[in-house]
Amino acid sequence: MSKRFNFLDYIKNGGNKPFVSLQIGGGAGFDTKLAGKKWITETTIMDTIRAYETVGCEPLINIPLCEFDKFIPELKRQTITQENIDKKSSESSLESPFGQLYWKMNEIPKEGIVPLVYPVNSNDPAAFDKICWYAEQFHKAGKYIQELMGPEIFMIHEQDAPVCIQWNLQPFEMLGLTTVDQLVMLAMLEPEKFRKTCDIVRDVNLDILEQVIKTGADFVFLGGPGSEMLSPKLYQDFLIPDSKIITDSVHRLGGLIYSHICSPVEPFLSMGFYNQMGIDLFETLSPPPVGNVTDLAKARKTDLVANICTRGNIGLDVLLNGTVEDVQRAVEEIWQATKGSKHMIAASDYLFYDIPLENVKAVVDMAEKLSFNS
Repeated sequence: MSKRFNFLDYIKNGGNKPFVSLQIGGGAGFDTKLAGKKWITETTIMDTIRAYETVGCEPLINIPLCEFDKFIPELKRQTITQENIDKKSSESSLESPFGQLYWKMNEIPKEGIVPLVYPVNSNDPAAFDKICWYAEQFHKAGKYIQELMGPEIFMIHEQDAPVCIQWNLQPFEMLGLTTVDQLVMLAMLEPEKFRKTCDIVRDVNLDILEQVIKTGADFVFLGGPGSEMLSPKLYQDFLIPDSKIITDSVHRLGGLIYSHICSPVEPFLSMGFYNQMGIDLFETLSPPPVGNVTDLAKARKTDLVANICTRGNIGLDVLLNGTVEDVQRAVEEIWQATKGSKHMIAASDYLFYDIPLENVKAVVDMAEKLSFNS
């Protein structure tokens, strides 16, 4: 059975043996280290694929939505970059009819990109106009996705791996133009404008995801990082209804939905919010100090519906600082807590640069021992 088919089959049907799919890539750096590189932005898809092969677990390859500025001049940013031995800096700007959009980012070796300035904030009277203008430019993007992403998706499938396309799909995220705290401020200060803007962003993203799935993507990434900062009301007013529209569309097209929250998920987990969002693969149900789920067995078997496949939950602290024996013990505890459920043994987040390879391999080796004894 191919690895890609094996992964997709487990998402849909589960299995009776431990299934390991550690999170490699995602800008975290473990694949960068194995490739002998220090700048995470220089990591290639093949670096990530080779890292999965080295570890020996089931792959899921995340790639970003392509850039469209080649075909849509309005999205062409002016960018200035600087580099020295310990930092890369970039400043980008984009002119809109409502004022300039400006980004500033730093990259640190082995650590990745740190955004310093986002182009939209709640103090800007033109915030919603800028977001809507930016979103509307992407209405022109769909017809270029096959040309721009088809070869990359085909290459990943040729390497026998499923692929997930990741961008700011969740309308609440406002296309990644602002921080989570500013999203909350915008939603609370101007709920009607925020709702109308969400509708525009959602419709644009529905057009894009249709072309992404038709081009061959197995998953689209629903979003989630930072949503633990939200109130239940914001979930009920924005994230749940918009997610359901998006996931229904993805499922009609034959695709799957992947969502990732690597920090506290309570109380939304026990309130059943994730069950309402149409998610196929959800991570992670992590214990403290990474998350706040104290009973994995209850979370998996009671709080989440059976058709959702989960992925996790070995703490990055254990993988980074623990012994091989600590890692093996964590794998066995996760297996015992999730046996009989659709759960992939993995980490609490994407693997950091400095996590020892022997600890990562210990996850796979222990799962094989448990599989032999099950």
